[in-house]
Amino acid sequence: SILSIYFKIMKKLFFFLLLFVLLITPATSLSDTTPKIIKIAVKEFPPLVFKDLKGFCIDMANHFCKKNNFNPEFVMFQSVPDLLNAVESGTCDMAFAGITITLERERRVDFSHPFFESGLMIAVKNETISRITSFGNAVLRVIGLSIILFFLGLTLVAHLVWWIEKDDDDRFGFPTTYAKGIVDAYWWAVVTMSTVGYGDKRPKKVSGRIIAAIWMFIGIIWFAGLTATLTSALTVDSIRHGEIRDLPDLYGKKVAVIEGTTSEDFLRCHNVDVVLTSSFDDLLAALKEGRSTAIVYDAPPLMYAAKLDRSIKVTGEMFDHQNYGAVFPNSGAEELKEAFDIGIMESREDGTYQKIYSKWFR
Repeated sequence: SILSIYFKIMKKLFFFLLLFVLLITPATSLSDTTPKIIKIAVKEFPPLVFKDLKGFCIDMANHFCKKNNFNPEFVMFQSVPDLLNAVESGTCDMAFAGITITLERERRVDFSHPFFESGLMIAVKNETISRITSFGNAVLRVIGLSIILFFLGLTLVAHLVWWIEKDDDDRFGFPTTYAKGIVDAYWWAVVTMSTVGYGDKRPKKVSGRIIAAIWMFIGIIWFAGLTATLTSALTVDSIRHGEIRDLPDLYGKKVAVIEGTTSEDFLRCHNVDVVLTSSFDDLLAALKEGRSTAIVYDAPPLMYAAKLDRSIKVTGEMFDHQNYGAVFPNSGAEELKEAFDIGIMESREDGTYQKIYSKWFR
């Protein structure tokens, strides 16, 4: 009958509908659990970000993505302007490195809540080791000629006194034999010049005593001059090595900065002669190669570099205090930004933030 045919058709439709639902259900479930890929722009900024995609920010980003079912895809850039452009253009979903929150940047992009407090610091060549060498050089430079003159005078006076005062019969005199007598004469000249005067040898003739008196006066003048010159040289050397200690000491010096960073903006506002570099490695090279007297950059990478490289020394106090924030587009990423802000707060409360911080900064 028509009714039975209708029921058969409905059964078949229901069967195919049920089969379709069963087939698409696993796919829907899988799509709900598949991590969403987000592109994160980063730049080298030790110890927050290293070239091999390790560091404080990388660990924090991985922790945040894991909690929110994201799959992070890190994209390395060379500069902060490149990071901002990548986020603005939509090439990347966010940027996460040592990016200082500034009013000018805030007009272009949207920042998260601050996740790190920092500031600028000064680094110079570490002269601790070289100062030991410099001390030795200063001593040799000052006393080099004096030593030559001293031995010439010593030789002349020793020979004159020995020739005048040689007498084998006087126990306070000098032996007539040259080999023995000249040794005693040298000894007498040294102790006389230093005003020690042991009295084991002494001139008795008028000419010998005149020479002795002149030699004593020369000794007093020589030692006084040597002391004054050496003290002056060491003082100048000390000042030269420790002249950069704070921001005012940078004036009149060549100071290297990375182009496009807040350190460049800050120093230009203070009329400091800046040397522009393109990367952190180039910044350190400018200092080591003598292209700059000092470098100014954010405290974390400078302090980390000084920790690993003894030829670099961070000096003075931190200045121009700053806050770092993650960067998001001005529109269209509100949910991602909110999730990040919540994730940072949760990580501080549950101890994850401190654990990761200690890993890279202790």
